[in-house]
Amino acid sequence: MKKTSYFLSFEISYKRSIQETNKTELRKYLQQTQQQLISSISHLATNLIISLRYIYDPTQSPKLKTYLLINRPHNTRIAEDSEQILSLLTKGKLSQFFTLTPQPNLTPFQNLDWVQTIGEILKHEEFIPPQNYYLPHLFEANQTNDMSAVCDVIHRLDSKLILEITLQTYHNPTQKSLWVNAINQMLAQLDKVNANTSGIKDNILSVTSALYQKYQQSYPNSDLFQYSIKALAENRADAFPVLDTLIHEAIKETPHGKRCRIIQVSKNQPGFSESLEATKNVDISSAIEWEGWHKNNSEISIANAIQPQKKGLGKFGGDSGSLPDKPSFYPENQPPMIGGVNSEQNQNLPQLYNAVSDGSGLVKLSATPPASRMVDLKPLHRLATVQEISGFFRIAVPQEISIENMTEKSLPVANSEDLFNYYKSLLEQDSETYRDCYIVGINDEGNPVISSWAETPHRLVAGLTGAGKTNFLNWVIFQFLYANPTGKIYIADFAGVDFNFLAKHFLDNVEIITTVEECQKLVEKIHTDEYQRRIELLKQAEVHNIQELREEGVEIQRTLWIIDEAADIALAPSKLKETIQTRLIEYARKGRKCGLHVIYCTQRPSTAIITPQVLESCEEKVVFRVSLAASEAIIESSQAAKISKESRGRAVLMLVGGDENNYVNTPYIRVPVGKKVLVEDTLWRYLATKS
Repeated sequence: MKKTSYFLSFEISYKRSIQETNKTELRKYLQQTQQQLISSISHLATNLIISLRYIYDPTQSPKLKTYLLINRPHNTRIAEDSEQILSLLTKGKLSQFFTLTPQPNLTPFQNLDWVQTIGEILKHEEFIPPQNYYLPHLFEANQTNDMSAVCDVIHRLDSKLILEITLQTYHNPTQKSLWVNAINQMLAQLDKVNANTSGIKDNILSVTSALYQKYQQSYPNSDLFQYSIKALAENRADAFPVLDTLIHEAIKETPHGKRCRIIQVSKNQPGFSESLEATKNVDISSAIEWEGWHKNNSEISIANAIQPQKKGLGKFGGDSGSLPDKPSFYPENQPPMIGGVNSEQNQNLPQLYNAVSDGSGLVKLSATPPASRMVDLKPLHRLATVQEISGFFRIAVPQEISIENMTEKSLPVANSEDLFNYYKSLLEQDSETYRDCYIVGINDEGNPVISSWAETPHRLVAGLTGAGKTNFLNWVIFQFLYANPTGKIYIADFAGVDFNFLAKHFLDNVEIITTVEECQKLVEKIHTDEYQRRIELLKQAEVHNIQELREEGVEIQRTLWIIDEAADIALAPSKLKETIQTRLIEYARKGRKCGLHVIYCTQRPSTAIITPQVLESCEEKVVFRVSLAASEAIIESSQAAKISKESRGRAVLMLVGGDENNYVNTPYIRVPVGKKVLVEDTLWRYLATKS
């Protein structure tokens, strides 16, 4: 990555407020806040680059994540500007709605070997013959864009994609003087053309004049951004529908009807490598551009390119589209023209040209002007005011869920980072309301579902392969260790592969066995070292439970015993099966008091594996997709069998004594995988920090 003064990266997550009442007003205020953010950024620093990125990976959960990246060239005041930017993002109005979590790992933004095509949105620009008018259209921002339609399209993709909206505060005085003078000359020349139309209305001339009047009125004295709006796709066909939807959502139709163009390039095509490097470096590239600029007329001076129709005898000297050798208002003996432009004058534009507007938007020349070229107007298609670009630079606002019209495709997605960051205080509390709790997931209204170890000591977790059972266990283990940093977890992992990372990174907390033979010894060890020891401590302190024991000054944390996969227990010798069932029944009566908890798991639930004794011992049941027979046997309904294969992580939560079985959407939690996925890339980094 190229050298920069600093590079900041944040993952953005929405702060869902249960207290929200007026959703319409809330969303309107949030949209206004985002526009104000762009305006504030434009005043912060010269050449500041800020990039909003939606990164989609269908193999991950959640599939779509949002990031904000900031890059600052090294030739500016680093410390002061950095503090202002951080304060604006983390303490300003935006922080009311979004949590910005710093991202130390830059790999997701730089490992882009998978990108096969890049599509880019540019202002629609065109040369209109025969007068050769050049029109770089303006954006007309749609301030109600909440990115929901764009995110819907992205979620329907089957391959990776990055949607990137990157802005750089514009500060280029030399270039600016060129296009300011070119705008003025274009208006003067259009005025001259209009004077020769003999009163005949020319709609194209009117549109062109009105457009340049807007540029003249707003661009010279406004805060401007250079922009880059692009999609980097693994599948070439995916970039266009995403960008096309963004165009429809982010801007309004213009009177001329041509709003934007989408240009796509694939690997090995001109502009691809430069654009890809710009994304890696959090920079803006203009390598992808409209092919019209490769035409010869782009280098011609505006006065030569745009001529009024000849009148009188002059019209017999050639057709109306021909170009004269020299514009009528150029002085004699001027330096030779190179490529249609006086290069000597063009180098001294700010000194030689003085344009005065008469209030009509058309410019009168107060001195001999230098010959601006058509290409001097080219920067306009890469520039935008705060108002123009505000429709594109939008952080997605989650759509509210309609319970009456709920379908599985519209279910809320539980994000482990969001849930943990927003509700982790509950894991640290020890009140009567939230005592030794953990977050199961979110319900179909998007609200958190909380469970308590103190109230419900043992759990049954069931689900077919791929339904989300193992991921849920990792989610529970993570929260358990966060709330109990020195607590012990014993795992009977008969598959032998699902929890290896725990043994590697959290050796002091986790003990894993992988065979039925080892399980016999583990059962006895847990009974002696954990259960009986804790019961004795309760007796000695003359207290009733682990909470009261802590209040007596005894440092003790909860212990978790996970049995996965229970089907192997069913095939074990009868003595072992009887021992485990006996222990479960015993722990069911006293586990709550002494802080010993069991999670009994199976992929293939049946009456042979889950006996009535086990079912009675587990007062909480989390049932992912299972067969109809298993669903009816465990929760006495067909709910779990109705969960679709696509709804990974969705389960039925049944509490003994509860009125009904409710669906819960459990979050995906990424785990360390060798050298490919490091601890610091995952939520588990919080455990390393805590320990």
